[in-house]
Amino acid sequence: MSPPASHLLDSLPADLSQQLKGHVDQALLNFTRPNSTSQFGQNAPVLAKFREAIAQGDSKDDIEFLRHFRALVPITSYEHYEPFVTKFFATPCKEVDVKDMLAPGLPYFLARSSATSGKESKFFPQYRPQPQYLRHPIYLTIPSSEGTIFAPSSLKYANVLKIDLEDGQSSEKLLVCSLSSGITRMLMNWDVEHDMDRLDLWVPGQTAPFAVTILESHRSFFFLHALFALADSRVATMSFLFASAFVSVLHYIQEEWFLLLDCIEMGIIPDLENINHVREALKKHFPANPARAAELREIGPPWCH
Repeated sequence: MSPPASHLLDSLPADLSQQLKGHVDQALLNFTRPNSTSQFGQNAPVLAKFREAIAQGDSKDDIEFLRHFRALVPITSYEHYEPFVTKFFATPCKEVDVKDMLAPGLPYFLARSSATSGKESKFFPQYRPQPQYLRHPIYLTIPSSEGTIFAPSSLKYANVLKIDLEDGQSSEKLLVCSLSSGITRMLMNWDVEHDMDRLDLWVPGQTAPFAVTILESHRSFFFLHALFALADSRVATMSFLFASAFVSVLHYIQEEWFLLLDCIEMGIIPDLENINHVREALKKHFPANPARAAELREIGPPWCH
């Protein structure tokens, strides 16, 4: 008979257990306190019991606040948020209608799900984290102590929404994109308006220049990421958010092996779909490298052995 499972806090020394509990409580409080004043926090039917309990007690008591949160806030699903999120797609979309929707202020972008669990994408407002959380590992690319990182990333987006601000004269753009694309743009402060001004940019440590990240074509995106990665003999780390992306890269390397090596040898950017707007920038970053091509020919494609 297996021994009963013990709580993590019970398995730690008393002082460490108390420190961990305090850290968890404070982190939870830092998120829930501000968000409890949002439109969702104040109006969502699913939070009615929580709001009632807070109103009847001492709303400034953090211990009581967390106790009510843990006891009265149930697990939620997208249907609870959808009526609030759809307001961002209204035409016109006014700041007063969407400000403080799920958190204070306006979101930095709308994350769009892949729709793999249903017929339609789901959308989640993503707000800029508090400064102490912005450098959390979830927002960072995996670092490499040496060499470069082969981490195919896309900055393409599905749509740009417009929010009319309260002054009645100006507006703010709201990007609709994948979570990874939005987080990268948020970390780097890369707005879409100046994407074409960044075509010559190459983030240190990455195998591919900025120009590759904004390509729309699936084949062009993966082919060029593979091309730049193969040409770089310093690659020390590979990082893929999805296994399917890794498989796609291997597929293009295997299928286009001889073309890839010819391009590396002669410094050629081949004719690919929808790359004319970035071709010149890519050519600047891709000199001929016959020595690397010869090295790769000797190694052979991924599945040659």
